[in-house]
Amino acid sequence: MKTRGRPKSDQKRRQILGAAVEHFLTEGYGATSLDAIAKTAGVSKQTIYSHFEGKSALLEECIQDRCRKGILAAEALDFNESPEQFLHSFAARFIEILCDSDPINLWRLCAAECERNREIGEAYFNSGPRVVMEAVAHYLTLADERGELVVPDPTLAAAQFLFIVKGLPVDTQMLNLKRWPYSFSAQEYTEASVKLFLNAHRVCG
Repeated sequence: MKTRGRPKSDQKRRQILGAAVEHFLTEGYGATSLDAIAKTAGVSKQTIYSHFEGKSALLEECIQDRCRKGILAAEALDFNESPEQFLHSFAARFIEILCDSDPINLWRLCAAECERNREIGEAYFNSGPRVVMEAVAHYLTLADERGELVVPDPTLAAAQFLFIVKGLPVDTQMLNLKRWPYSFSAQEYTEASVKLFLNAHRVCG
C-alpha cells in the first residue's frame, strides 16, 4: 500500500531545516552542532550529510527556504504585471517578510557571525539578497524591453529599489523598536519609495 503525503526523504529534509533554524536562532551558528540538529530533528548525523554538505550549506538552505516561503523567488512571481502592480505588491511582501521575527533574527545571526566566519556572510547574501535582487532585476529587464520603464542597468536599479524600500521599516525592526517612531506609517513610507523609484524610471514623452 502506498502512503500519502510527502516522500520520507522530503519529510526528513523539512525536519532537519526546522531543527537547524531552531538551533541557529537560539544558540548561534558557532555554538550549534550537527549532532544537536540531528537529535532535535530525530535523524542521524549521516542523514543530514545525505541532504546537505555541511553546516554552512544547511544555513544557506534555511535562508533560501525562507525566500521560497515568502514567495519572493523568481518562479513564484508574475513578470507580466505592470510596473505599478509588480513593484507595489513586491515591496509590500518584501517588507512583510523581512520584518517577521525569523528573517530578522537570521539576519542578526549572520551579521554577528560573519566577522568570524566570512562564509556565513556569503551564504546569507547569495541565498537571500542576491536571489531577491536578481528577481527584481529580471522584471526590470522585461519592463524595459516592453517599453514600460527606462532601466539602463537593471541590476543596479534593482539594488537601489530594494535598499530604498526596506530602509526605515527594516531598521526599526533590527533595533527592536516597540513603536514606529515617525508621523508617517511604514506602509506610507514603502508606497512613497515605490513612487520615487517609478518616477525615476518613467518613459519620457
